[in-house]
This record gives sequence, structure tokens and C-alpha cells, in this order.
Amino acid sequence: MYFLAIILICSFIIYLPHAIINPWNLPNPWLYYFLAVAIYVIGEVILDGVIAFIIRRLPEKWMNPRKGMIHASDKELKFLKAIKVESWKRFMPDLGMFTKFQKGKLDDPYNNEYIHRYIVEASYGVVIHYLSVPFGFLILLLGLIEPNNLTTWSIGLPVIFVNSVLILAPALTLKYNIPRLLRIYDLNERLKAKKEAKLAKENENK
Repeated sequence: MYFLAIILICSFIIYLPHAIINPWNLPNPWLYYFLAVAIYVIGEVILDGVIAFIIRRLPEKWMNPRKGMIHASDKELKFLKAIKVESWKRFMPDLGMFTKFQKGKLDDPYNNEYIHRYIVEASYGVVIHYLSVPFGFLILLLGLIEPNNLTTWSIGLPVIFVNSVLILAPALTLKYNIPRLLRIYDLNERLKAKKEAKLAKENENK
């Protein structure tokens, strides 16, 4: 709901000056600019969905949380902590309904099958959100079908900027949480190994 409210408010802020000033002296500016903003916003949402659909079809082995764009260095983690990324979590939308896996909270921290799935879903999320930013500029191609290409920059670019901010915020929260998930996973593995070793030793002594 927070993101929807932000999208509606930002869309109105982009729309209102155009409708009032009417920089291109259009005969019906209130309707024209409303449709222009709506088309760019809806187009950006559809484009984000297409990027997510494509990335989700990539092999899971490519989503390595310990390296690449998914991995967060110590400096990056310090930066994310400094900007209080933890406090953003409650504002982030959980799109787990599309993958049938909710990431709003850690429900089963001692189950490594669950932790592994959580890490995989979070890793896909980081890649999807990061790549959605540069590919979001493809929305400017809508200007090619608009007469005289009037709103490509004055409406298209602000829409891209808002989308980029809203796309990056969840990516940063996911990226901040992944190292914690990895530590929990590794700890569970060590405890499991110790338990198995203890059982094996007890069986030898019988």
C-alpha cells in the first residue's frame, strides 16, 4: 500500500504542472497529460514484470549469494546499516504471492531447506530489482509512437526515476538480509554435522 500511494502521489506531481502550464499548447492538456503519465507508469510496471518473468527463468545456480551483484561487501553492509535500511522493511511490499514464498519474516530459522529457499528467493529478488533499473529506460521508446515525441523526457524520465527508487529500495533490504541468512544456514550445517558426528561416535561405542 505504501508503494501504491507513492506511485499515485508522484504521478500526480508529474502530471499537475504539465496540465496547468501546458508547455506545448495542446487543446486538451488535462486529458492528454493524464493519459501520457498513465501510459508511462503502466508501461514501466509492465516492463518491470517482464524483466522479473525473464530473470525468474534463469538457472538457480546463477543466483550465487556469495559473489557478484548479490553479494554485499563489508563496506556495503556498513553503508546499508548507516542509512538504516533495516527500518525500511515494514514499508517494503512482499511479492511472494507470485512465487508462493513470503519473505516478510523468517518463519523457520532451524530448517535449512527453508533457509535455502529463502536465500534463493532473495537472490532472485536482488537481481530482478537491480536489472530493472537500467532496463527501465526502455520505456523511453514509447516516445517513438507519440506524435512529435512531446513527453518522452519531461514525463518519461521522472517516471523512470521514481521507478528506480522504488525498485532499488527492496533490493537493498534483501541484499542486507542475505548475509544474515547465510550465517544462519552455515550455523545450522555446523550443528547438523556435530550432531551426526556425535551420533556416529555413540554408535561406534555400542
